[in-house]
Amino acid sequence: MKLLDFFKIFKRKTTARRKLEADGYLPLLWEDDYCQVVIVPLENMAYVLKSIAEIEPLSEVSRTDFGFTEIFEHGEMPITTISKEIREDYLMELLTVFGFERATHIYYNYDKIIDCTTRQTKAFGFSNFTIFFEIEGEFVKHVWLSISERVSLAETSVKKFEHIKSVLYRLGEECEMILVDWNSMELIDLRNRYQINNYLSYFWK
Repeated sequence: MKLLDFFKIFKRKTTARRKLEADGYLPLLWEDDYCQVVIVPLENMAYVLKSIAEIEPLSEVSRTDFGFTEIFEHGEMPITTISKEIREDYLMELLTVFGFERATHIYYNYDKIIDCTTRQTKAFGFSNFTIFFEIEGEFVKHVWLSISERVSLAETSVKKFEHIKSVLYRLGEECEMILVDWNSMELIDLRNRYQINNYLSYFWK
């Protein structure tokens, strides 16, 4: 590819991204963040705690200011999310009721613009908090979060912060789900409001 052609393509991508950003909510999805902060069935709690106990000592040795020098596999959950038969329309309605904005596109790896109205991956949220989920048929297959580091409550608003906590709690109470943050090696029981608030408070100041 000629250098001029490369810049033409880059310019078109940049122009398309800026237009979507100007039109509204455009969440960023990094490939490395896929299911790193994941919501899974409660029945996996023992498996997750065992995995954290095995991985955490190794991760501490390889942790740097920029991430990790090693990759740690935590494997597939024994009880899959899709086995819970959480319907896509249930999750979309829950997020909509609590004011989450539905994304029409996802900015993938700072490289591609994905139309999530026609793809299996969906996104709902705000400028600094996104719930991504994949569907298979009419059911939810995977659910994961993307949270901006150290967000000011002034940026998100207290109301949105409360809505985020309420959605997570409803997923815990109604669907019996837990949150697993493989970055910080934390497990959050989403039936417990205190645990939810304590976890999210790290990101909001």
